[in-house]
Amino acid sequence: MSEQKQKFLSTVIVGIGALLGFLALSFIASIYQVKTYLWVSIYVYIFHIFWLTFLFDLHFKNKGVLANARLNHRGLRMFWEAFKDRSEHVFNWHYFSHYQNYLVLPGIIYWSAVMLIFLNPFKEFLKQLIVISATLSMTVAYWYFKEIFSRRMEAEEFGIKILSLVKIFAAFLIYSAILGMTWYFGLTPELLILSVFGATFFLLYQALFQHRLLDLVTYLLIIGIGLVIALVSNFVYMRWQINYLTGGLVMSVVYNSLWGMLHHYLDRNLTKKLVFEYVLMTILILSFIFASHDFTPRIN
Repeated sequence: MSEQKQKFLSTVIVGIGALLGFLALSFIASIYQVKTYLWVSIYVYIFHIFWLTFLFDLHFKNKGVLANARLNHRGLRMFWEAFKDRSEHVFNWHYFSHYQNYLVLPGIIYWSAVMLIFLNPFKEFLKQLIVISATLSMTVAYWYFKEIFSRRMEAEEFGIKILSLVKIFAAFLIYSAILGMTWYFGLTPELLILSVFGATFFLLYQALFQHRLLDLVTYLLIIGIGLVIALVSNFVYMRWQINYLTGGLVMSVVYNSLWGMLHHYLDRNLTKKLVFEYVLMTILILSFIFASHDFTPRIN
C-alpha cells in the first residue's frame, strides 16, 4: 500500500471512530447514564491514542518489517519484531516530544465535544451539530498534522490556513465547555480562570511548537496572552447569562486576535496597521455579540 493510500485509510478510520464514538456518547447522554457516559468517553479516547500511536504512522520510515509481517504466513515472529521496532520508535524522545504535541489539538477538540454533549443531553439538534463539527475538525487535524510531522509541511500555506481555522474552532469549543461546566457544577471562578489559562497556554504552545518558534520570550508572551484570556473569562463569568456558547465565542474572538498579533510579531512583520486591523475586527465582532446580549442576572 502506498504512503498516500495508507494515510487516507488511516484518517478515514480515525474519522469514523470519532463519529461513532460521539454518536454513542450522544445516545448515552440522552438516557442520562452519567457513569456509563464517563467510561465510554475514556474508552473512545484510548482508541484514538492507540490508533495514533501504533497504526497511524507519523514519520516512521522503517516499514519493511511491517510489510513482511503481513505477507509471511509464519508472521508471528515478524509481527513481534514489527511491534518492538514500532515501540522503540514511539518511545524515542525526539519522536515522543513531537507526538505529545501532536495530541494536543485533537484532545482539546475531543474532550470539549464530550463536555458539550454532556451539557446538552436532550437537545438533539445541538448535539448532532457538535458531533458533526467535532468529527470533521478532528479528521482535518489528523490529516494535516500527519503532513506537518511526516513531510515538514511548514511551506504549505493552504494546510496551515486550514489548521488555523481548526484551532480557532477548538478554542471556541474548549472555552464554551469550560464555562458551561463551571456554571453547571457551580465551580469557583478561580477554577474557571485556571482552566482557561491552561487551555490557552496549550493551544498556543502547540501552534508555536509546530512552527518552531518557542523560546523564553515566547513562553512569556504565551503566559501573558493566557492571563488576558483568563481575565476575559472572569468578566464573562461575572456578567454573562447562562449562555456559555456566546461566552466561549467572546473568549475565542479575543484569543484569535492576540494569537494573530503574536504570530506576526514572531514572524517579524507586525505593523501598527495590522494591530489596528486586529483591534478593530475584535471590537466589531464583540459589538455584535454585546448588542444581542441584555446582561440580565444569570440564573443559578
